[in-house]
This record gives sequence, C-alpha cells and structure tokens, in this order.
Amino acid sequence: METITLFSILAAGIAIGLGAIGSAIGEGFIAMKAVEALGRQPNASGKLIRVMIVGQAVTEAAAIFALVVSLILVFYTPEAGESIYKGYYLLSAGLAIGLGTIGAGLGGGLPGGSCMEGIGRQPENSDILTIQMIVGQAVTQTSSIFALTVSLILLSIDPSNDIVKVFAVVGGGLAMGLGAIGPGIGDGLVAKNANLAVGKNPRQMGLLTRTMVIGQAITETTDIYSLVVSLILIFVV
Repeated sequence: METITLFSILAAGIAIGLGAIGSAIGEGFIAMKAVEALGRQPNASGKLIRVMIVGQAVTEAAAIFALVVSLILVFYTPEAGESIYKGYYLLSAGLAIGLGTIGAGLGGGLPGGSCMEGIGRQPENSDILTIQMIVGQAVTQTSSIFALTVSLILLSIDPSNDIVKVFAVVGGGLAMGLGAIGPGIGDGLVAKNANLAVGKNPRQMGLLTRTMVIGQAITETTDIYSLVVSLILIFVV
C-alpha cells in the first residue's frame, strides 16, 4: 500500500507540473497581446481587459482538468490488498492528463492573442471577435477533454497482475497524453488565423467560422486516433 501511495504522489506532481505549462504560456500570450493592443487603443481598455479575462479563463480550463486529477491522486487511498500494479495505473493517469493538457493550453492562447490584436486595431468589432475567439478556443479544449476521460478511466479501473497489461496501460496513458499535444496546438493555429481574418473582414465572419470549424475538425482526427489506440491498449491488450 505504501508503494501505491508513492506512485500516486509522483503521478500527482506529474499531472499538475506538466498540466500547468500550456495554460500558463497561453494565458501569458493573451495578456501580452492585450498590453500591445492597449498601447494602440488606450481608450478601449475596458473592452480589452474584459475580453482578455474571458480568453484567459477558457485557456485555464486545461490546467483545471490537470489540477482536478492531481488532487484526486494526492488524496488517493489504496484499498486493503490492492495490487501494487495499481501504482502504474495511477502513474499513467498522471501522464495522460499532464501531457494531454499542454497542447490545449497553448492552443487556447493563440486565438485569444489574435482577438486582442483585432480589438487593438478595430475596437468596434470586439463583440464578434470575442464570439469567434470563444468558438475557436472551445474546439482546442477537445484534446484535453479526451485526456481527462482517459485519465479518469485509469483512476477507476481495477489493475491487472499481468505485466504485459501493465505496460499496455502505461502505453495507453502516453498515447493519449502525447497524442493530444499536436491537435491542441494545431486547432489553436487555425483559430488564431480565423480571428485575424475576421478582424480584417468582419462581414465574412460566417464563412470564416465555418471554414475554421471544418479545419479544426480535420486537425482533431489525430486526437481521435490517439484516443482509440489508448482505449485499445487499456481494455483490449
């Protein structure tokens, strides 16, 4: 039981340590662009600060997911007679959510930053730019939701005493965690440029939003591949 506790504490540190990276950088990027925009449009400070906080709040979601799993791991209490292999399941859960939120955090910051740029150029377009930002950010969080799902599954299932299965479970956590980094950033890049385009041509927001969502959906397919392989490793192998 003591060994399982050691694993859970290590996994908790991995979860929040890695999970805070993307969101922190993403939020900093939004704030940086807000400051730049304020230099150009000091009279739009109210709009910029409000939208900045909204964008940072959405970007923070990935880190919150990591925090929730980390706290579960910190307070995890092994059951009497529980297999020592449960520790590897806990470690895998920490890796899945820690790695899996990096891309979503970074990706969420990109459209937030471009929204600040757009408001800095044309403050009157702040409402449509904010809507565009939130839609784009919402899709970037998909990868972190997949990672959260896999992480919670790993926390809840009973461990196997088969060493091959144990390695498969750890592989499943890594598959989902690493596999979520690229899609989160990729979705953010699409959303960033869509926001820039809306800022330049707000009348075409509908067309640009549809194109953005289609592009993000295709980018997100690699995340789904990671999820499928992760679940196969956890439940089938």
